[in-house]
Amino acid sequence: MNSILDDKRYLKFVERYSGDLPRFAVEVLGADMLSVQQLELLTHVQVSRSRVSVASGHSTGKTFSISAIVLWHLICFPNSITLITANDLAQIKNTVFKEIATRVERIARSNYAWIYPHIEVLASSMVRIKGHEKNWFVASKTAQAKNANKIAGFHARWLMIIADEASSIADEVFKTLYGALSEEHNRMLMTSQPTRNAGEFWRTHNEISINQNGDWIPLVFSSFDSPWASDEFLRQAYSEYDDDERAVRLLGVFPQDSSKVMMSLADANSMYSRGRIIKDDEPYGWVLLADIASGEGLRDKSACIIARVIGYGNIGDDARRAEIVVIPILTNTIRSNVFADYLTEAADSYPGITYVVDAGGLGVNVCQDLEDKNVLCHRVWWGAPCFKTESKKRYLNLRAQAMHQAARAAKEGRLSVLCTEYQRVMLSQSSRIPKAFADSGKIKVPPKGSCEWEGLASPDLWDAVCFAFLENVQYIVSENDYANSVKNSVFKVF
Repeated sequence: MNSILDDKRYLKFVERYSGDLPRFAVEVLGADMLSVQQLELLTHVQVSRSRVSVASGHSTGKTFSISAIVLWHLICFPNSITLITANDLAQIKNTVFKEIATRVERIARSNYAWIYPHIEVLASSMVRIKGHEKNWFVASKTAQAKNANKIAGFHARWLMIIADEASSIADEVFKTLYGALSEEHNRMLMTSQPTRNAGEFWRTHNEISINQNGDWIPLVFSSFDSPWASDEFLRQAYSEYDDDERAVRLLGVFPQDSSKVMMSLADANSMYSRGRIIKDDEPYGWVLLADIASGEGLRDKSACIIARVIGYGNIGDDARRAEIVVIPILTNTIRSNVFADYLTEAADSYPGITYVVDAGGLGVNVCQDLEDKNVLCHRVWWGAPCFKTESKKRYLNLRAQAMHQAARAAKEGRLSVLCTEYQRVMLSQSSRIPKAFADSGKIKVPPKGSCEWEGLASPDLWDAVCFAFLENVQYIVSENDYANSVKNSVFKVF
């Protein structure tokens, strides 16, 4: 097969489309329409030596836009190199490269079908022009600081670098990428949800944007301005998200400083002032919530909480409510090998109570001991992924899901503490839980001991409270009303 450069039609094709990326997207790739946001992006990218950074909410047509840019740069510029990089290449393969393959097949059915035989799409997330495989291609590389040297060495007259989910990419990687942009027509595009107020992606919208006499054109794409985001999706997302999530995931706006913690001290104090939030005649259930430590005098403590719970949702009438009735145990003196006995004694007065127990570390032994006593025990694995599809998209793991939902319940008046034992500990822990956004905008709780915790020790008591808001924790509706007889009782205080 002859080179695409030998086809007389190719020169006219380049003349028509190399300077008109939006036209390429419509006429060559078959886009039915371009949104105002997509048109703005493509128009800025097509300029020689462009530097464009897009902070985007959900459903703004980003995947098609990137695929259009990739194929435009590949086909319209001979011997061009396009590098796509991200922390999570699996996500890129499942979205952008899937869309690229779809659009290449569309070219085969278009008026430009003569181009199709010259394009080779590989399973390894690489696209290249046949006959020019070594110097005319699209490649993908993982963007990790420890492997930054692996993305060095890409140089060409026509070079395009695309950094997806750029907010999560380390600054060391960007230093390497910038080093490749050494020739006149080199372009670079960053796209991401604006998940943190630091890093190179943040700088492109602030310190080094054209608004600060820098090189970067900062674009902000709101889901509310996108024809691809349905009214139903927007209503549902807006009702479920908190203010920080709405900013990052819908408005494409960087989070505020207040988003560094799950909730404020004022919100934590409100848990102690609202009193009963579950009526005696409502179909609530009892839960025992237990976080397990070693019991050898270390900093970590074991906590046991008895609570009423009702509801299974996150919003609306069925949103989960919880009343912390009593905290019988908060100690580092009970060894884990006898802890199950203390838990069953604490739960003895509560009909149909459900045990929700930390199964990490020594906690798994406590769970086994409880099960040997024929106790139905819900094991908690903090680091496990969420079960519900929507939660998987929203949270890094169950820890983030439970802690975020507990904080939200406190803010919305759905979490009440009816006892005063360990109030100072509860307030200190619950108001200092750090919150951050991981790749793709998922909420996460930073690792314990990281700088975000600001010296806070393991929040054992608040961990136990949050167990009540785990998405898959169920309860048995209580048949008898023990509310008046037990709400002020204390089993044993250590």
